[in-house]
Amino acid sequence: MGFEELRRRAEEALSRESPYGPPIDLSKYDLGNKLVTEATPSLTIDEVVKLGSDAASRLGLSKDSLTEASYVQLNEALLYRAVVEGLRRRGVVVMSVGEALKRFKWVRKYYWGLMDVGTDKYTAAVELYGGGRGYFIYVPPGLKVKSPIYTCLLITSDRTAQLVHNIVIVDEGAELNLITGCATARRVGGALHIGVSEFYVGRGAKLTFAMIHAWGKGIHVRPRTAVRVGDGGEYVSYYVIYSDVRSIQQYPKVFLGRDARYYTASIIVGSGKSVYDVGAEAVLKGEGSSAEVISRVVGRDESEVVARARIRGEARGTKGHIECLGLQLSPKARISSVPELVSLNEDSRLTHEAAIGRIAEEEIEYLMSRGFTEEEAKALILRGFMTVDVPGLPDATRRVIEQVTKMLSEGGGI
Repeated sequence: MGFEELRRRAEEALSRESPYGPPIDLSKYDLGNKLVTEATPSLTIDEVVKLGSDAASRLGLSKDSLTEASYVQLNEALLYRAVVEGLRRRGVVVMSVGEALKRFKWVRKYYWGLMDVGTDKYTAAVELYGGGRGYFIYVPPGLKVKSPIYTCLLITSDRTAQLVHNIVIVDEGAELNLITGCATARRVGGALHIGVSEFYVGRGAKLTFAMIHAWGKGIHVRPRTAVRVGDGGEYVSYYVIYSDVRSIQQYPKVFLGRDARYYTASIIVGSGKSVYDVGAEAVLKGEGSSAEVISRVVGRDESEVVARARIRGEARGTKGHIECLGLQLSPKARISSVPELVSLNEDSRLTHEAAIGRIAEEEIEYLMSRGFTEEEAKALILRGFMTVDVPGLPDATRRVIEQVTKMLSEGGGI
């Protein structure tokens, strides 16, 4: 599809609402439409540290780790780090989507290749006003990138609309570990983040993707994600949000080929009067493909959390399991679990488990009898609840997740 046709379809969809999540008035935000195609950074390292360190600290990132990220977008400005030079010599590409479209004609077949630009007004806004922002990562066939690539999307200004389109391609037999942190500075009262992500995992390839969100009370967030996993490929996803947010709504869709595997775990810690509508859908198109969708929800204050999950078994020998557990810590919090199983083949085996409750008094009493204070006992139980064994995560990614989980259970950073 040509660029003119994409724009036409986006314009038609600019008023189309999403079926999930509260509506957002886009006119309240500075959308902007400057095209990003320059190859040189538009931020210096010192500027990133000065402007973005507050937001990055909410993700557990130090100033040093922020400057080591391969791709940073602070509001609308970009920085691509020289640290990717070593990967570039091995054929790995890390740059903005706008620059990739300008440099490589072959990238066009992946641009809106999985997501429909006319899905809703949020996908439309990214095409019309995003200006080519968002990261593009390509890993060539057979190359296994063991050390994680870090990307950061930070907002430090009010009324900012951060519109990004990310494309990740892990070619046949390759491997990539990607960690993305998204956050706002504490002083930001209102902003909008819309992120379209299209991930292509080739035959026999593997992508592990960890995303950590730390937004603010006035922030609306609308990720739009689609993933295609080739035959024998594997996609492992870990998502955590632990901050107030005005609203967030995301429902990534993953299509799996023959013997492909998908595992996702979501940790949602609701607080304040925030609205979280978070889920995932797996489509088991290939024979022998499998998916496991896990979520852990903590409801506090007056937060509202909807945890959705859907697995659709279309081929022989497919397997899928949904597990949603909720822990309600406030009488005013609301948690809803919406598991959905669809089988189109008699040889497809799909199961689900859902439970919502509160911390049992006997568990607290038992730990207190072992010498813990009441607060320490609650923190220990909460940490155990939020700890999910995610198979296939690299050690570096696992350490980041453990650090965030520890911070949450101890009440920090929220």
